[in-house]
Amino acid sequence: MSLSYLPAFFTSGPIAVFVVFLLPWGPGAPVGIVLARKDGVSPALTILLYVLSDVVTAFILDPLVRQLQSRGERSEFGRRLLGSFNKLGRLTQVSSGRFGLPFSLFIFTFATDFFTASVVSLGLPLGRVVAWLAIIAGDVIWFLIIFAASIGFASFLSDDRVLFIATMAFGLIVPALIRRLVGERVG
Repeated sequence: MSLSYLPAFFTSGPIAVFVVFLLPWGPGAPVGIVLARKDGVSPALTILLYVLSDVVTAFILDPLVRQLQSRGERSEFGRRLLGSFNKLGRLTQVSSGRFGLPFSLFIFTFATDFFTASVVSLGLPLGRVVAWLAIIAGDVIWFLIIFAASIGFASFLSDDRVLFIATMAFGLIVPALIRRLVGERVG
């Protein structure tokens, strides 16, 4: 499939990497990392683009999540669903004190994903700015680990397809291990 109808700046380079990072589904981070490497985007700029994509996503997602909460409170099913997310938010508290909830949300984001954490954050007694900072920080740390792993993999994997698969596998395995370790600690 040719993308010749799209401007070149949109299909390669930093803008393409940023757009891939913005995708709300699929393997955005590993694809963006491989694309950045292929297009010669510096590691620092790649990380900055990922952080910027998280900030943009937070600005887009916050009103949507608030709308979900508002509409969910109108039906029995919605209230039960929101209640389960609130319960999940309370279960995720791994630390106490002033920074306990933000740190817990940070860990929760790292172990799950950006979108689940954004919904769970609604049930936590946190300001929206603090909640989003914790969510973005957790997601960025996950990205940095995946990014470092991809750099390591790239040193001996020359095929971008194999690099993508290795990075993707690493990105799926690490959060599963963290969930298991945190689950054993809590349980």
